Amino acid sequence: MTVENLAVPYHQQDTDTYCGVACANMVLAQMGAALASQDVLYTDARNHTAELGAWYNPPDGLQWVLNDRRPGGWFALFSLDTEDALSRKLVWTLHHYQVAAVALVFHGNHWVVVRGYDATAAPATSDDVTYTINAFDINNPWPPVPSFYTPGSAPPPHGATDGCGSGGMRGVANEHIAYLTWQSQYMTANTYGTVWAGKYVAVCDPDPPPSGPGRLMAQAAVARPGATALMAAASVGTLAMAGVSQYGLDQRADWGPALSNSTAGTPLLVQRLDAVDSYYYIVPFTDANGGVRAAVSVNARTGDYRQSIMVDAGGPGILTGLSEAKIRALTINKKFDLPNRQGRLFVRPEAFSLSPTLVWQSCLESLSPFYPFYLVTVGAYSLYVRVDGQVFTELHTDIPGA
Repeated sequence: MTVENLAVPYHQQDTDTYCGVACANMVLAQMGAALASQDVLYTDARNHTAELGAWYNPPDGLQWVLNDRRPGGWFALFSLDTEDALSRKLVWTLHHYQVAAVALVFHGNHWVVVRGYDATAAPATSDDVTYTINAFDINNPWPPVPSFYTPGSAPPPHGATDGCGSGGMRGVANEHIAYLTWQSQYMTANTYGTVWAGKYVAVCDPDPPPSGPGRLMAQAAVARPGATALMAAASVGTLAMAGVSQYGLDQRADWGPALSNSTAGTPLLVQRLDAVDSYYYIVPFTDANGGVRAAVSVNARTGDYRQSIMVDAGGPGILTGLSEAKIRALTINKKFDLPNRQGRLFVRPEAFSLSPTLVWQSCLESLSPFYPFYLVTVGAYSLYVRVDGQVFTELHTDIPGA
């Protein structure tokens, strides 16, 4: 196996719509360029696009920002017909140019930095299709800096000691995604605008992409549960550890200490709102001091490893579940402004109902499956309590392109 994981400084997005320019900041910082104001980058990106109305961070505008400030090289915008070709473009950029790439994910809702890959071999040329991709490492700029949720507060200046990536609401600098998860849930065809509609999009090196499909990862035979059964929570910790071992994360210098010095905790069951009968577990890994150092996601129907996140020791840790008492304290006897001027919802204790599972889908309020919501229903209305305690009356899933 070949594993390459570039050292890319992690920086959060300053607002809920600055994902693309936050990614530009990270890639440019890896190349040695100075960090620029995300406000300035956002304005520049939107001033250099052919399709402004459909996007927050337009693909051609993001390409322009990277090329305008690059200390060397050249970035090209690729809009390809297949996920396979686009993913191999990312691998080639990482291997040959040793520069991270920026990829459009979640059907066009979000930008992430692709910083590393795991494959059966390194590509020999930009159009090499003989190797198999096993996984990707990414920097996800979401969530926004904490000041975004405090009206009147300014984001901290970004730098080497800005706290970004240290865990909790400061983001996660290490995220590993199995290729099957990448294919089915991350690198999905864009649905926004007309220029790049139906395409797989990334900003990376200018070499030509592969012209044909490559080799797929072989899947081991797995005993599947019955149609009505989810994996038992008691077995999920073992499955999570087997998954990280399968990809060698426990042997890597960055992930190894966090995983070897922690134990699997109580898993959280999450239901996907945007897919029928789709569930996954989040398994927290806790160190001797009770801090959560890593979290592993496992498919709740099949037990397959999906992805992981990890933070360095000393950070605030990774978010875990809230108690029902805490959720009640956040919602009961409080008023919430309903969307579309429907008035205010007063949550009476007699009407409070908490779903037995957490829920998640790609939305403006959460662009990471590790930050799901508790679902509270009050009659015909819903409240979404994110695992950090933020409460929302709706999830904005129809986001103008990332």
